Amino acid sequence: MKNLIEIKIECKGDAVGTLGWFNSIIEKSELVIKNSKKGSPAMFLKTPQKNGEMGHEFICEKWNVSESPDGYKLVNDFICIVPEGDYYMQGFSDYPLTPACKIKVQEFLDSALEKYQEWWNNDK
Repeated sequence: MKNLIEIKIECKGDAVGTLGWFNSIIEKSELVIKNSKKGSPAMFLKTPQKNGEMGHEFICEKWNVSESPDGYKLVNDFICIVPEGDYYMQGFSDYPLTPACKIKVQEFLDSALEKYQEWWNNDK
C-alpha cells in the first residue's frame, strides 16, 4: 500500500524560515558607520525596534592591536561578527540558521566588511 501526499506551496516567491527572517530585517535596516562605545568608528546595522527606537548591531571595525580579537573573526586587521554566534564567537544570530540563510548572511557580512575597509582606507 502506497500513500501519496500532495503539497501545494502557496508562499512561492517568499523565503521562509530564517532566510525570510533575515530578509525582513535587511529590508528595513541600513548600514551606518558611527563611533562605538570605545570611541572608535565601527560599522553597525541600524534597525527600527518594536519600541520605536533604533537598534545598532555591531558588524565590524578596525582591529586595535592592543586589544584581543577574542569573540570575533579577524580578517586583514579588521574584526567582524560571524553569521551564527556561539559561546566563543559573536554572531549576527544567536540561533541556528538554515544553510541558505547562513550563506546569505555571510555574503552580507563580507560585503559590509568590504565597504567598511574601503571607507577606512580612503577616509583616513
